[in-house]
Amino acid sequence: MTEFSTIPFALSALHDNDSIFQALIEHSADLITLLDQHGQILYQSPSARQHLGHDRDRAPRRQHISLDHLHPEDREWVARQVHLSRPGETLTLRPYRMRHANGSWRWWKGTAVNLLDVPEVRGILVQSRDVTAEIMAAQRARALEGLSMALASTSTTDEVVQVMLLQGIEAMGALAGGVLLLEEGGTLVTVLGSAGYPERLERPWRHFGLDTPVPAADAIREDRDMYLTREDWQILYPHLEHAPASRIGSNAVLLLKSNGKVMGAITLSFQEDRVPSETERQHLRSVAAQCALALERSELHARLQAQERLYRKLAEYSSDPVSIISLTGTTQYISPSVERMLGHTPQERIGLNVFEGIHPDDRDRVNRAFREIVGGRLPCLVTYRFQHKAGHWVWLESTGTNAVHDPDLQGVVINTRDVTARIEGEQARQASERRLQLIGEQSDTLIHIYNPDQECIYISPAAQNLLGYSPEELQACPGKIRQLVHPEDLPRVEAAWKIQAATPAYRIRGRDGTVLWVESTVRQVLDEQGVLVETHVATRDITSRKEAEQALRLQLRRFQQLVDLTAEFAAQEDTEQHIQTALERCLDLTPYTYSFYFPVNGDTLIEPLHAGENAEQMLAWAAPLERIHRNGEIGKALRRHEAFFAGAEQAVFSPPEPLPRQVWTSLAVLPVVSRGVLRGFMAFGTNGRFEVDGDTRRLLTGVSEHASRAVERSAHLDDLKLSREETLRALGLALEYRDYETKGHTDRVVALTEHLGQALGISGDDLDALRWGAFLHDTGKVAIPDAILLKPGKLDPEEWEVIKRHPGIGYEMLHHIPSLPPTALEVVLYHQERWNGSGYPKGLAGADIPLAARVFAVVDVYDALTSERPYKRAWTHEEAAAQLRKEAGELLDARVVETFLNTLNYNSSMEDPSHDAR
Repeated sequence: MTEFSTIPFALSALHDNDSIFQALIEHSADLITLLDQHGQILYQSPSARQHLGHDRDRAPRRQHISLDHLHPEDREWVARQVHLSRPGETLTLRPYRMRHANGSWRWWKGTAVNLLDVPEVRGILVQSRDVTAEIMAAQRARALEGLSMALASTSTTDEVVQVMLLQGIEAMGALAGGVLLLEEGGTLVTVLGSAGYPERLERPWRHFGLDTPVPAADAIREDRDMYLTREDWQILYPHLEHAPASRIGSNAVLLLKSNGKVMGAITLSFQEDRVPSETERQHLRSVAAQCALALERSELHARLQAQERLYRKLAEYSSDPVSIISLTGTTQYISPSVERMLGHTPQERIGLNVFEGIHPDDRDRVNRAFREIVGGRLPCLVTYRFQHKAGHWVWLESTGTNAVHDPDLQGVVINTRDVTARIEGEQARQASERRLQLIGEQSDTLIHIYNPDQECIYISPAAQNLLGYSPEELQACPGKIRQLVHPEDLPRVEAAWKIQAATPAYRIRGRDGTVLWVESTVRQVLDEQGVLVETHVATRDITSRKEAEQALRLQLRRFQQLVDLTAEFAAQEDTEQHIQTALERCLDLTPYTYSFYFPVNGDTLIEPLHAGENAEQMLAWAAPLERIHRNGEIGKALRRHEAFFAGAEQAVFSPPEPLPRQVWTSLAVLPVVSRGVLRGFMAFGTNGRFEVDGDTRRLLTGVSEHASRAVERSAHLDDLKLSREETLRALGLALEYRDYETKGHTDRVVALTEHLGQALGISGDDLDALRWGAFLHDTGKVAIPDAILLKPGKLDPEEWEVIKRHPGIGYEMLHHIPSLPPTALEVVLYHQERWNGSGYPKGLAGADIPLAARVFAVVDVYDALTSERPYKRAWTHEEAAAQLRKEAGELLDARVVETFLNTLNYNSSMEDPSHDAR
């Protein structure tokens, strides 16, 4: 912002009565400025504050160049006019622009008097007034006129939008803007076009819901225009603070309305950051109103064009010709579809008598119908034959309407359709019905026919074979067939018959009480006028199909259960859980009602698993099975690793038991084998009789094989775990034997770490990882020179720095091993970190140290304290415990220390009640 200073000069040089003249200048609404010959301001009246927002600087002898605050386009000609004026000459200045303190440009108009030759003045006196309102009004009028002319020349919505973006935004004095349309339904806003906005800001807002918290949606939803300064924008829409470009000041949303209804909006962005005046708002609303009218006109024009195209295409593509016939019977117009129907082009039929081509037998009847239409106002329908151009006859159905008094038609309008297929179909149907009646008398399908009053007028002879009733018996008792329908199915059957729909399968009872599954189809017979003549119901026996479907559903259910069982086996790792699932699911898939699994350890049976509702009660009856795995037929089968199935009439014990057995009446025994050795057997039983089928045999045999593989896999996993455990222990011992002064350290810290982890609630894979970390914690010491590692005395600082590298070295050696979990690696890397951050290698503190490392650190310190070293004696348990409590919360995790000491005391007391934990 440029500030203008005043410099003392003699006002008396301009007027004899300087006090009065100065008062006039000081209070004048015009802007009075005195410039020297170089264009510097010597004086400016106080009205500069009002018009330009500047305060006069009364500091003496300060001068400012006056041309700096002129618009760049006006600066040159104003300077030229002022500087080239002759002494005493008065110039009339055309409108020019000066910058207001707020950054806006104001229009000025006035005069300049050259008083450079007046000794008392030596300056150019400029007197001007603010004509911004006049200039802007004229500009708005011209812009509005130009916009009106441009909009008047548009016809499509795209053209209107382009004019609004190119001229409308300019007419409103905006930098950028967009045209938005409220879609049909009033929930979605679409941007038809925009100008002046960067694509990164415009792209996400091409479509948005009316409930979106943005200015345009709020304005449309609240039915009001919106004017937002940058401050308003930041307060009301803080989530959109990034949206306006840096050069944008204020924003506005102007509604586009048609007949009081909002059809969309115009969004505007202005350079100046201010609220528009009421005059400016009226101008903006005027422009928006013109745009809304043009947009509405274009939308209406588009709809009219679409309707015109629609009606034209309906006439062209309709399969039913439309014709206009004069009162004398002459064809005045006929639509193009006549060529597809009759082979004649419209030009060939126009001018001909409408009756030419009608079958001679139908011509009189059609003529009478035409006269009835001409003599009255009611439409008339007539069916007749017309000769195709190719020579064959086509059945037509025409509806004529009297439109003689319509100025656009002035004749009889006839709509014609081809009903050849329908007529021939009815003729074929009548012939077919005659044949159907003959066939129905010999068919197994029960056919009953009802008249329009729902009275049964015919029942086919198939009733005797299907239901055991003769047709005469059923007809003599109205409603008898409905009485035979199963009560649960009757509402559904009656509803289907009522609407003449195909009836889904339902049950019906025969004379002997047998329930059959049947299905019915219903068909209506109509006459030429569409009036119901008869209703035919055909019913056939589908009992065998339903039984097959039921068997198929049972097979599908069984198959799905097998798939589910396979999936469950795949997801389970625990062998006992695997076998328990097999026992339970096999009961769902077989007729057996209880099941057991007897693990075998040599010749000894272990506590069995069991499943089934009465398995607990049957457990007492399972005692004989303790010996059958060693003798009898079952024992022989198990020794051969084969399945054994027995029915009610087959003895299974030795000596043979009385038959039939009261329990285990039907049973199956299946071996579970691992590495060629019997590991156990599954037994399925029921106290009822049934013959086991091939599917059940294959199912149970497959399940036993699954169980055998599960036991085999479990044994392999146990071997692998043992091998891995021994390998890790060997690595730890190898490090221990190198540092021979710490013999037994590895086994001690591993055992103590595992006990402490369990006391802290660590279990499963996490506990294994913690134990493995204890085995490998000092792996990095393999890279430490013997001179340092085995040094009997105290290490110097350089040697200590070498020692401190061993956790990182160990981590680098081990972290590439895929089977080592992260927890084990955390023990290796961080077991020397301390609670207060004084440890190494990372200097971690507090809970930032992984829990596994904090746990092992306590055990490692305890073992170091209680172990003898060349430079120290072995501490007693009490001394070590006291030291741990001293370091708790400082170097070690206090909670872990307390749990560790409690664990040691508890284990000591369990081993020896009199032990005092020393």
